[in-house]
Amino acid sequence: MDSNRKDPMKMINDFFVSRPKHTLLGSIDDYFKHSFAPRGFPVVTEESDAAFIVKAELPGIEKENIKLEILGEELIITVKSENEKKNGKQSILIPPSAVKRNLKANYRNGVLKITIPKKPSTKIEID
Repeated sequence: MDSNRKDPMKMINDFFVSRPKHTLLGSIDDYFKHSFAPRGFPVVTEESDAAFIVKAELPGIEKENIKLEILGEELIITVKSENEKKNGKQSILIPPSAVKRNLKANYRNGVLKITIPKKPSTKIEID
């Protein structure tokens, strides 16, 4: 090997050994912490045989301060209250097997429950 040329593997190894790993990994962790941080209220999704169920915990929020809308393939939940810490917006992707026009929502005891029915099964049983 030419003595003037450096070994590329040694150069790569030296690069990672000489740089603090925490700086690179820390910046990646920081990006994901801030990019995907909770946006005001927790949302849980469940699935039954007949429907998809979305539950949002909104204690202390008046029903009039909750707005639901469908934009394209997303269900958008928006909360605006006098307490800005409780404001927030969440979007949930509606699965292709859902019927978007027959959603039902209720709000009781601080929990918003949205039921999105599923399309009838196209599965064919074989005798």
